[in-house]
Order: sequence, then C-alpha cells, then structure tokens
Amino acid sequence: MALLQKKTSLVHHITYMGIMTAINLIFIVLATYVPFLMFIPIIFLPFASAIVSYYCLKRYYIIYAVASIGLCLIFNINDTIFYVVPAVIAGFVIGVMLNKRINPFWLILVSTVIEAALTFAFIPLINLISNVDIVSAFISAFRLDSFAYKTELTYLFIFFISLLQCGLTHFVLLSDAKKIGIEINVTVDSFAPYIIGLELMLILSLTFALFYLPLALIFLAISLYFALFLLVDILVSKKVIIYVLLVVLLLVAFFSFAIFYTKLIAPFGILLIVFFPLAVLLVSFINNYLLKAKSNLK
Repeated sequence: MALLQKKTSLVHHITYMGIMTAINLIFIVLATYVPFLMFIPIIFLPFASAIVSYYCLKRYYIIYAVASIGLCLIFNINDTIFYVVPAVIAGFVIGVMLNKRINPFWLILVSTVIEAALTFAFIPLINLISNVDIVSAFISAFRLDSFAYKTELTYLFIFFISLLQCGLTHFVLLSDAKKIGIEINVTVDSFAPYIIGLELMLILSLTFALFYLPLALIFLAISLYFALFLLVDILVSKKVIIYVLLVVLLLVAFFSFAIFYTKLIAPFGILLIVFFPLAVLLVSFINNYLLKAKSNLK
C-alpha cells in the first residue's frame, strides 16, 4: 500500500499533500452543494490530515494546512472555519501522537477535545464575519429544530461529532496498523490516571451545572468515555464478586436516575446520568486497588 507509507523526498511529500488537499476540497464541495450528504464528508475530514501528519515530515505540514484551508475558503467560508480548520489541526495532533505511540484512549480523547474546543472557539468569529448564527444553522442542518432544549444540547452534539470524527480516523488507521506501518501502544501501566480522570470529569460536570449547562454536559460525556474504558477492564477481570458488585451498583444507579429525574427542572435531570459512571468508578477502584491491596496483605 504505497500511498500509506512514510515519504522520503520532497516530490513525494508535495504529491501526497496535494492528493490529501484534493480530498479535503472534495469533502467541502460535497458539504456545500449536496447538503443532504454533508454529514458523510464531515465525519471523515480529520482522516486526510492525520495521515499527512503521520506519513510526511512535520515541517511540510504547514504547506498542506494553508493549501487545504485556502482552497476550501473559496467554496465555503463558514464551513471551512467551522469544520475544516479544526479538523486540520486535530489531524496534525493525531499524526504527532501516533508517531509518539500514545495510547489510543488518550489519542482519541485529546484530539477530540482539541477539535471540539476549536469548533466552539470559532463560533463567534463566524457569527461576526458572516452575520450568520452558525449554531442555528448547525441545528437546522442536522434537523435538531424540534428538540425542546436544542441550545443546551447543540454543543454536546458538536462534541459527539468531533468524537466520531477522531474515533473513526483512529479506527481506520489502526485497523490495519501493521500493514501500513503504524506501531500501536495499548499497554496500561496503571489505571490510576483513568480513575482520577473519571473522578475529575464528574466533579467538573456537577460544578459547571451550576453555571453553564452545555459545558457540564460535555464533561458528563467525557466521564462516560472514561467509564466505558474502565468498564471493559472490569468485564475482563473475571472476578465474580466484582461482577455482582457492578450489577448491584448499576441497578442502584438506574433506580436513582428514575426516581430523581422528574424531580429536577428540565433539562437538568439528564445530569443524573452521573450515577452510572459513578458506579463504574467505585467498582473500578475496588477492583484495581482495594482487592489488590487485600491480596498483597495475605
């Protein structure tokens, strides 16, 4: 697969970056002139940038970035700033982290947060230069107009699109990692960073619920990402007592959610989803530390 190989000469770099720039341009043209297909190209936007960042020398990436963004601006200024610029930067981060052999969990999380944060940051700029409410346009484009709390959920939806973009990029690249020369580091030396990360996201979610609900929902989504990873570790532990404890705490979380959901003013009830990652957090801590400490004492 010659296309997915490290580039060695300037000619190879320029040719390769030209191909990937053309792919970005095709994506933005489709999103502009075939609106009902816009979701498909948008999802794969970071992919081209990620493989340029991984396979080409980093000093040439600025050429690719300027060419991609510049050509896309000709066709659609708003979509270029809103979708292409964050994807180009996130793709660069993905490539760098792949070269550093960063664990896929952190690779996906970091690139997603960067892309989503850039997208949020560019919203005022787009509103200023085009006199278009990009959030309202985004809501309409993805048929979210009928949502009762669309304003609160829009930023969460944008975050999930960034997660889907970065997740699919990693999945495509890592699915044939050996064939295309990508080395993957999947080792986990300690679960402490994941447990602490989940705990921190839960605290931030509940804290920001008092000030800014959209951001609280994003931290809640990140906590679910951590919880899913820890849940996989729990399921492969093959410890009956841990399985029983997990089921019990998840049932407690479910009934707690059902009981208190209607007692909170909408849409704050959705924050009660924290009961589920909290249950996973407790079980993971017991599995990785309390039980192991007890075994060591013996």
